Amino acid sequence: MVLKLRELLIKQAAIHLHNFSSESCQCLTATQRERILRWLASHDCLSLNLIPSIRQNLLSIPLYSLEFYKCNQLTNDMLIEFAEASHFSRLKSLIIHQCTQVKDSGILAITKGQLSLEYVALRKLTNLTSAGLDGIHSAFLKEIDFRWNDKIQDNGILTIVSNNLNLRTIRLVNCHSLTGQCVVYIAQNTAEKLEILDIEGLKCLDNEVFVHLVDYCPNIRSLNLFGIINLDADGLFTLFVRSTRMVVLNLSYTTCFLQEPVSDYICCLPLSLVDLCLSGTQVYNTNILIRALTRLVNLQHLRLNGLATITDDALDKILSVIGSRLKTLEMNGYITVGILTDRSVEHIVRYCSSLEQLSLNLLSFTSTLDSLYDLFSSSKRALQLHTISLSSFRNINERVLWCLAENCLNIKLLELSGIPCVSDALISSLKHCTKLTHLNIKGCKQITDISICDLLGVCQFISLVLSGCYQLTDKSVLAMAHTQPFLEEIYISGCIRISPATVRYLQDSTIRRLYIDHKIPNALPDALMARNLDTGLFEQVR
Repeated sequence: MVLKLRELLIKQAAIHLHNFSSESCQCLTATQRERILRWLASHDCLSLNLIPSIRQNLLSIPLYSLEFYKCNQLTNDMLIEFAEASHFSRLKSLIIHQCTQVKDSGILAITKGQLSLEYVALRKLTNLTSAGLDGIHSAFLKEIDFRWNDKIQDNGILTIVSNNLNLRTIRLVNCHSLTGQCVVYIAQNTAEKLEILDIEGLKCLDNEVFVHLVDYCPNIRSLNLFGIINLDADGLFTLFVRSTRMVVLNLSYTTCFLQEPVSDYICCLPLSLVDLCLSGTQVYNTNILIRALTRLVNLQHLRLNGLATITDDALDKILSVIGSRLKTLEMNGYITVGILTDRSVEHIVRYCSSLEQLSLNLLSFTSTLDSLYDLFSSSKRALQLHTISLSSFRNINERVLWCLAENCLNIKLLELSGIPCVSDALISSLKHCTKLTHLNIKGCKQITDISICDLLGVCQFISLVLSGCYQLTDKSVLAMAHTQPFLEEIYISGCIRISPATVRYLQDSTIRRLYIDHKIPNALPDALMARNLDTGLFEQVR
């Protein structure tokens, strides 16, 4: 896979933007101008000297989307300059993520007068406070995403929901200054229009909050309460009983079901649920969990990571009732509990005939996963699978992995980290899985450039986790630079034969900003690997 001509032209236009006249840019469409500006931001090419060219050549016609992702060069002054462009009032989408210099004044400038906004994401902005949200006012705004903003307070959320009465989706993940009062404001102002609420990380929710949600928001269908330890049990019971349209619910790491009689409340989960996550949730006993799950007749996606109350026999009883409907099953992290064996895997294979996503990371150090051979050898069931995670199975039967590689041709995400028998031959055989976009083979020490380069020629990767594959050299990274323009993250820590200079070259070759994790001890920052013409091997240039 190589850059299309369109993307090459976008890159060249961005690099030479300061040399163009306004007349020469008239042929550029709004979408092309948006891509040029995104490329500049993603490759740290924004500067105050370039702002006049951006205003003259890119902002001379209305743009509909702006995205600044981890751009530390973006400043308030730049946003103010953009906002003062004559045609800058038609934005539908605005994304500013982890731009450390952006403050309230810049957000106020860029959002003021944007009456057509439909989506606003202001994430990880350490200097953003509630005052910076005053300018967001659009009758078309459907979704806001303010995750990881520690200085936004309840009054800022009140301003947002008061000025934008058509909000459907609100994401406030890990905004640590917020309290349950913000949920009351949301419920009162969005009412029946609210459909998705993500408030992961709030400190506590009392009964009043849940009463407001069910009274004002009858159409809510997705609720994320991940990590909210102090949940009022009576409030949850009210939510379960009265939320008849709830489809997605995340109750991970809650402890309110540990004591009787409150533990029985989990048996009142909404029957409408399609997607349920109970990862790390503590339940009083196994029988209660069995009763709670077997009554959910519409359940298709189930995540039960690290539950102390799950046993082989309990899983048999649960999956015998709901297994045939499940499309997603996650059961990660049971090595710390130490109560699941290969029998659990046999139950999964026997009952779960419609699986599309299967994740068993850290299920057991002793499991061989022999029964998965029956799953992967069935062509119909193997072709349904698009996500498989089997990390840290030290004793896995290698025949299972070969069956996976040969038959799971529609797989998009594959995790095999920490499996000693993963070899070049096995990874090379994945070249038939042309839809593969995410690969994690961390710590697979047999892997060399041969298998990685085989895959790079046929797969279009978004994420590669290769940390600990210490035999990899610059050959693989250079191949990525020429074949993987859409790569967004790469993990290569411990790969001591990969030089920082080559990694920087890869970073310049991708379309979007590339996240790189490359920690190696005592590396020379400008060292470079090159082919030794005598041996044909890649070696460090000295």
